[in-house]
Amino acid sequence: MVSRSKLYEQLDALELELEEKLIPHLENAANGKNDLVFCVSDFNPFAELKDKTDHTTERLVHIGRQILALKKKLGEKSEGSIAERICWYCREWGNLENTHRKNAQDLANQFIKEICNK
Repeated sequence: MVSRSKLYEQLDALELELEEKLIPHLENAANGKNDLVFCVSDFNPFAELKDKTDHTTERLVHIGRQILALKKKLGEKSEGSIAERICWYCREWGNLENTHRKNAQDLANQFIKEICNK
């Protein structure tokens, strides 16, 4: 069985990797260079964008899910974590019921501010 300290080391490494890769990716979107930054297969309601998902964000969501699984295993809360929030932002971008939802650029700016305020 893997010791808790090894799980915490793995968790810390994944969280650092997620943040280091996510921020520059969001900055590109915030600067208008990626309108599909939150378009990932699990949260994409747009059939016409099925083949245009953002592969970097797909990988980042995967890392986020690994983080969430480790947090659950360790009994840590995940609410408000970057791993939890990246999924929220992807869902929010694709939420067709919210007619007042923000575009990708605004969401990216909001997410960057959220990360920097932690």
